Amino acid sequence: MTDSPGRPTVAAGTADRDPPHPRPNLYGATLRDLERIVELDSLPRYRARQVAEWLYRHHAPDIDAMTNLPAPTRADWNDRYRIATVDHRHAGTSGDGTQKHVWDAFGGDVYETALIPEANRLTLCVSSQAGCRIGCKFCLTARKGLKQSLSAAEILSQYRNLPDRDRVTHIVFMGMGEPLDNADAVIDAVTVLTSDWGYGLSPRRITVSTVGILPELERLLDRTDVNVAVSLHAARREERLPIVPSENRYPIADIAELLRNRARLGLPPFAATGRRRLSFEITMLDGITDQPAQAAAVRDLIAGIPSRVNLIPWNPFPGTQFRPSERGAIEAYQAILKRAGITTTIRESRGQDIGAACGLLAGRRDSTTADAAASATASSTSA
Repeated sequence: MTDSPGRPTVAAGTADRDPPHPRPNLYGATLRDLERIVELDSLPRYRARQVAEWLYRHHAPDIDAMTNLPAPTRADWNDRYRIATVDHRHAGTSGDGTQKHVWDAFGGDVYETALIPEANRLTLCVSSQAGCRIGCKFCLTARKGLKQSLSAAEILSQYRNLPDRDRVTHIVFMGMGEPLDNADAVIDAVTVLTSDWGYGLSPRRITVSTVGILPELERLLDRTDVNVAVSLHAARREERLPIVPSENRYPIADIAELLRNRARLGLPPFAATGRRRLSFEITMLDGITDQPAQAAAVRDLIAGIPSRVNLIPWNPFPGTQFRPSERGAIEAYQAILKRAGITTTIRESRGQDIGAACGLLAGRRDSTTADAAASATASSTSA
């Protein structure tokens, strides 16, 4: 795919997802993308790695900063390419220390990032889309609908341009959007984050969450080494479909069977080497997903799949019929799974007061004011 004869676009997940621009964006390109560029320019192959290191190790703001490239190449590339990242603004800090940042996408919409401090870790929760088209009924992001999928550059900017970047210990793709509805850009971004020519982060410190879109789930498992979290919520079709519409196209029973077969064959993420983690996520909704019979159904569904379960207290927002589960109901659910030998944790809600908690990222330009009002309304409604 080219912009003009003999001139390649940069990355499938980068340049062609940004608005049309006469100079494709080098930021977000993988080493393979850069190798294609230098090959077509008849440059030595090692130049591609040099460019990648400038982009991701040295955070070069422009092509002129790449001082070990020949001056004629820099001059030529200045006419043909650009390095563009996304600006952001701090949208508030929660009482528990969680921060929210809002980003202005190249396409004109906005998306959000949460930075979550804990005792010995700092987790960056990134978005893969502005909005989401999956339509999970208990998620505020779903109400926005899908405005745009993010390019690899827009995804990676959430890490690159974060003031606390060098303190981040973990990254989770659990912000706005369904990562595997934007699989090309997400896989490119993960490749940049984890490669030695890129940011060099350990894949064991990165988790991609998905409702389970096929065949993209297998692509993620085979092409990356990151942890994977499957948004399960309910094990039985008749209970999952009303709250997770993608169940109609991608039944959780099929996803579980795929993972079980991969476990039998020793395929990723169940290969003998490494400590790659597979988990199932369940949002705890009062009277809907938190019943003992549903815990037993989850136990049976994931039998034979080496994994763990995370129970996520639902974070309320106005205008919905859902209610958060009582703590006792969550702990009873946990006990059923633990008795079956399944490692099961209860995730603590963080950043609820600024709309940065799980399921509350909504991509609003007036994020701080709107979230404060929504949080107050939701708190009074659920009291």
